[in-house]
Amino acid sequence: MGIEDPGWGKIIIIVCFIVILLGFLYFSKIKGKKFLSRFSGNEYLNINETIAISTISKASIITAHNSKFLIVHGKGQQASITPLSMVGSFLKDDSNNKIRKTL
Repeated sequence: MGIEDPGWGKIIIIVCFIVILLGFLYFSKIKGKKFLSRFSGNEYLNINETIAISTISKASIITAHNSKFLIVHGKGQQASITPLSMVGSFLKDDSNNKIRKTL
């Protein structure tokens, strides 16, 4: 019995579908973040820094279109958002993880 058999045809279709889903999963896990950041350009929303406050809570500083926010969030907790004042202009350092103020 060759590929003409209806049972083999269904198996081949299912295997091809699973391969396509696994390919999509690989693309979204590995290259999805890079693709989305290139697509949007990260002009309006940028996560500057995230630190762990406790085992379940984190604090993040986010810049959103000329505004800075402190967000405290965690597993099973509601996020707390506090606007921060902009003092001068901020530039990223060469190490890409620190912000310094320019006068």
